[in-house]
Amino acid sequence: MEWDGGNGNLRFYDKEKKENVDLGSKFTFILLDQLSTIRGWHDPSESGIHSNEVKDTRKDPFVVKAFKGNGVLAEGIYSAIKDRVAAVGGNFNVNLYVAFKENGEMKIGSVMFKGAALREWSDFRNKNRNDLYKKAVDIAGFTEGKKGKVTYRVPVFALREITPETNDAATKLDIELQKFLSSYLTRPVMDQTRQPAHPEPDPEPEFHQPEPDYDIPIDESSPF
Repeated sequence: MEWDGGNGNLRFYDKEKKENVDLGSKFTFILLDQLSTIRGWHDPSESGIHSNEVKDTRKDPFVVKAFKGNGVLAEGIYSAIKDRVAAVGGNFNVNLYVAFKENGEMKIGSVMFKGAALREWSDFRNKNRNDLYKKAVDIAGFTEGKKGKVTYRVPVFALREITPETNDAATKLDIELQKFLSSYLTRPVMDQTRQPAHPEPDPEPEFHQPEPDYDIPIDESSPF
């Protein structure tokens, strides 16, 4: 799932139907872990941009590729390659691994934020570090902002209490997730990009909504 800053909702791309599926502007999740990645759109190859996912942007290198390209578009620590990433059409994204309920069942999901939505998440996270992994997070709608002629929408976040039963279910999913991440993060970086954790994003122009950029990496090297 990703936040659509143009319409103010979460969405995912249905590859079978070849269309975006609108999930609305309200969503509740329990944060399990957070990584960083590069996504976007590469005009020359007419395909999405992807990279490996990293925990610590200060020391873990990105390898950035296009889905239909054979070469590496950018490689290195983000601070060293961010101008190159922007030039080829990439965006810094935070990828939240979450537990959420679907039809009454707890599942593992992924929620991505970039641009202004990432800034909003970063501010919310910094204000609620002590409770972020103890409570559920609500996306309770959106607020509008404007930069020049561009109007954009950012999510509104809030915390809510969870029941012991929900916490137990999320803990079991987190154990499963950490096994996957432990295996993924110990692979060679080139292997991580050969088999990306997430599928190709939807085609232009819908994937890229114009909004203010925000590419300050989030350091996940130490726990809260």
